[in-house]
Amino acid sequence: MPFKKLSNYILSLVSVFFVVFASCNDKQQHNTNLLLDSLINNSSWVYNDDFDKEEALNKLQHALNSNRKLPPKSVYNIYNSFYFHHFFKGRFEKALPYADSMLYTIKATGNTKKYIKELAGAYYAKGDALFKLKAYEEAYKNYFFAKKLLPVISDKCANSNYSYRIAMILYRQSKYREAGAYFRQSLAEVKTCKQNFQEIYKQQELFNNIALCYSHIGKIDSALLFYQEALSFVNRTDTLPDKTRYFKVARGVLYGNMGGELLRQKKYRKAEQLLKESIAINDQPGFDSVDVVTAKIKLIKVYLKTRKMGEALNYLKILDKDNKKIKRLDFIQAYHLLYAEYLSEVGESKKAFAHLQRYIGLTDSLQKEVDKIRSTNIDERFRNLSNENQISLLKREAEIQQRYLYITFVFIAMVISIVILIYSYWRKSKKNIKILTELNNKISLHKDKLEEALTKLGISDKEKDTILRAVAHDLRNPVVGISSLTKLMLLEDEQGLNTDKLILIDGACNNALTLIDDIIEAAENKEELDFEGKKIQAELIEIIKNAIALLNYRADEKQQHICFKANVDVLELHVYVQKVARVISNLIGNAIKFSEVGKEIKVEVEKRKTDVLIKVLDNGIGIPAKYGDDIFLLFTSSKRFGTKGEKSYGLGLSICKQIVVAHGGKIWYEENPAGGTIFCFTLPL
Repeated sequence: MPFKKLSNYILSLVSVFFVVFASCNDKQQHNTNLLLDSLINNSSWVYNDDFDKEEALNKLQHALNSNRKLPPKSVYNIYNSFYFHHFFKGRFEKALPYADSMLYTIKATGNTKKYIKELAGAYYAKGDALFKLKAYEEAYKNYFFAKKLLPVISDKCANSNYSYRIAMILYRQSKYREAGAYFRQSLAEVKTCKQNFQEIYKQQELFNNIALCYSHIGKIDSALLFYQEALSFVNRTDTLPDKTRYFKVARGVLYGNMGGELLRQKKYRKAEQLLKESIAINDQPGFDSVDVVTAKIKLIKVYLKTRKMGEALNYLKILDKDNKKIKRLDFIQAYHLLYAEYLSEVGESKKAFAHLQRYIGLTDSLQKEVDKIRSTNIDERFRNLSNENQISLLKREAEIQQRYLYITFVFIAMVISIVILIYSYWRKSKKNIKILTELNNKISLHKDKLEEALTKLGISDKEKDTILRAVAHDLRNPVVGISSLTKLMLLEDEQGLNTDKLILIDGACNNALTLIDDIIEAAENKEELDFEGKKIQAELIEIIKNAIALLNYRADEKQQHICFKANVDVLELHVYVQKVARVISNLIGNAIKFSEVGKEIKVEVEKRKTDVLIKVLDNGIGIPAKYGDDIFLLFTSSKRFGTKGEKSYGLGLSICKQIVVAHGGKIWYEENPAGGTIFCFTLPL
């Protein structure tokens, strides 16, 4: 069976497993997971032209949306497939969110040690996307986070990822000696990997990169030696008929680089021959369109040196067309410099001067980018990040110890005070009856005066919210510190001696942070009910689907299924996206919290004439009639524990109402005839 048909057959089979047998038993689910992993692993997203990648991604997305029992590694691999698909298409902005999803998937397991290689891979992926987007500082931080995991990962193959990335950064910074050392280290480490095509192909790239480093430091003979080594390696490993194109691309790149070295040695005839071979290979659709332009630039230099002006002019015209497609500043700059040299040779000095001016103008732009990359010493930056990390940990530890000390002193003082009071009242109990009566009367009098004073004072609602928010903000930092320290201690608790206690502390911190965030948002909503300046035209269906995707993990913990239905496929509204997402997440989260294990939760969207109606239906414990609309009040007392003891703070529905009303909509609830509750809200079109 041809490979493409086999791939399509596998894809169709996976689709059938996830749509038809969603409720299969554990054995069937296990087989489905194996089949999905096989699809991911056998799909070479970069080096397999026969594989229908778009169809594969659609199937994987469907699997992700419809299957609630996918293991974390399968979910991670699905996001990884999406990441590489967009990354190697040059769509770095789209690749970045999938790197974040990879990180979230591993961290959400609560057991990062089990998936330590995947965690490092996610940090590397995010760093690569940020580096391509020129967010260098953020990229370095993610590389540093991955580097911190190296002592845990003893696998040399996995550690080659770090060596390779540091080498690339140093190369971009023009630190070619240091870069060459890291490229050689990465090559030695890659050789320990399981030798699939991707790792084999990477080795020839590393040979080539080492040669480039030698070239930049003026060791041309060493560079040519490594180019020859790379070429021999390509010839030895070119044994797969379906991968021949990639080996051709590699040969084309090597021919171009070797031609450049021969040009520097003034061996123009051999240089011309190799550069033409390079161009003949890569100047084809689907081949290396960037490297072929580099080869053309070198060939133009050969023609100018050998005074073949006709050939030089022809390739300058070709180079101009290529630049209009690729639009790389360094290529455009090279074009103007070479054209100026050509015009100067043929006696057209004025035109040559115009091209030189354009060349100089582009130099400033390119130099700024180079200076931005070179401004950071990567080793020093990693040391600084390490020191910052250590200092932060020490500060948090000191703060926690100081707070424990304060609490201890307060507790001791309270105990001493209580003992003294009890002893004093015990001795004077009879005499104190009369005194207590008089004191009670005085207290009542003071209470009346205090109530009168508070009434006159009339503290405004805005002042109370300001105080509340300030207190919440002050509480948040220590709680975050405790939570972060707890997570670090969990990672370091290899023998599991304190795991249960640390998990309890972390859970308490998460509950406290949830309450603090709700308090802050409730206060902010009351002050900033005008969302007009923050509204954008957004796709409501996507917002809801994203909220469902983020909450699927919580639903999975209670074996619940979230079902989504809409009477339209696309629905754009003018809304404050984050706030509307919060409403949807709160309502679905409540449905999960107050529904029993195994129940179904429905989310429905109905586009009407003047508004959109969104419903969240559950078969949970329902809302007693005595609560009524009190559930929408701020700090309502109408709150209960979830079906698994989940805490409720009485803020979520109040926040939902504030957001919906600020958008000009309404929110209410109804009794579900099938049992449970239906929460509804509208948003104007």
